[in-house]
Amino acid sequence: LTYLFLRDNQLSGSIPSELGSLSQLTELNLLGNQLSGSIPSELGNLSQLTELQLSGNQLSGSIPSELGNLSQLTELQLSDNQLSGSIPSALGNLSLLTRLDLEFNQLNSIPSELGNLSQLGLLYLHENQLSGPIPNELGNLDQLRYLHLYNNQLSGSIPSELGYLSKLKSLRVSNN
Repeated sequence: LTYLFLRDNQLSGSIPSELGSLSQLTELNLLGNQLSGSIPSELGNLSQLTELQLSGNQLSGSIPSELGNLSQLTELQLSDNQLSGSIPSALGNLSLLTRLDLEFNQLNSIPSELGNLSQLGLLYLHENQLSGPIPNELGNLDQLRYLHLYNNQLSGSIPSELGYLSKLKSLRVSNN
């Protein structure tokens, strides 16, 4: 099995940890269901995975740091859930990531390691409970086109390093 697409199927219950043993899986799309519970750390074993889409569910708990092991991942979509805690710094290891959607959760901090995501074009972190400063390291994201941080509790000034992002089309930081 290389592709598991169960989007918008009214699935409920938890995500089975056994999915982590599907060693050839390249895309896992469970978007728009009614899944609850935590994200199984075993998903970090899916070494061939390029897209992980779990948005639009009722997932809770923290984002497993094991997702930072998904070295082939280009898209990580976990938005519109009830995820809480810190964004794992291990996500900064996802060197091929082009899209990171974590908006509409209850996450509370942005790790500076996200500045290592050199291929990232889209970073959506709005509508969380993020606090503290915007990391200067986000200014390293040369490919970034969209950075949305609005409706959080961020403090401090906008890092001047963001002014060097020549491809940036949309920067939204209001209501912080």
